[in-house]
Amino acid sequence: MRKNFFWVLSLLSLFCLVGLTACSQEAKDPLTPAERARVEQKGVLKIGAFPDYPPFGFLDEAKQPVGMSIDYWNLLAQKLNLKVKFCPTSFDKQLKGLESGDFDSLAGIFPLMERQKSFDFTKSFYTLNTNLFVAPGLNNISSLQSLPSVPVGVVEGDSSQEVAKQAKREMKVFPGYLETVMALANGQVKAIILDDPVVAYYIKVKGLAGKIRKVPDPVAQGWMTLPVKKGNLQLLEILNKGISQVSPQEWQKIERKWVEPSK
Repeated sequence: MRKNFFWVLSLLSLFCLVGLTACSQEAKDPLTPAERARVEQKGVLKIGAFPDYPPFGFLDEAKQPVGMSIDYWNLLAQKLNLKVKFCPTSFDKQLKGLESGDFDSLAGIFPLMERQKSFDFTKSFYTLNTNLFVAPGLNNISSLQSLPSVPVGVVEGDSSQEVAKQAKREMKVFPGYLETVMALANGQVKAIILDDPVVAYYIKVKGLAGKIRKVPDPVAQGWMTLPVKKGNLQLLEILNKGISQVSPQEWQKIERKWVEPSK
């Protein structure tokens, strides 16, 4: 009788332990049961990504998508226990794919007014500075306004064009980011306007330290968000929860992997 009592007590303790473990695991899930069901029903989220915008998104030698945005999405997916598939394509096709439903979200874009008609946006997960970069000899340049009347290098179609246009600066337009950075490093132009992390990335991978000087105060700022198709509020809430799960230290680790602060 006594042996049976202890056997039953042990069995009950085991059941309680299993129950507590299950409850503990459930408590750690940041998603509600309905959100978890939505994620499992979807299976894999398709994410439109940049193929040519380092360090945020680009293709490596094996033609695989890599970069800061890719690492961020992978970390977010890990936090939320969901699966993602990256689909590198041009920015125009990213926007069209998100609007048509071919993509569930994108690697990261600014919540501009004209985009709010078609998309909803998560809270911001990264502040992106656009800066003026000059040749090292221009030590007295502290702003775009103090720059002499020289052509400013910009990327065709990039927001830097609009910044230069609003400042009424003469522009020298280049087809891509690398070409623009190298034009400054090689002395083809005396100044360029570009997103700070892009220049910092190329300074790191191309060994351009000492050939480019950043003017500290940004000429523009943007806030990276994760977009969803207009009205897809459940996915929006899921992604916002994922953003909340990623700590500033984890994001800084990703940033340090791809860039060094440009001087």
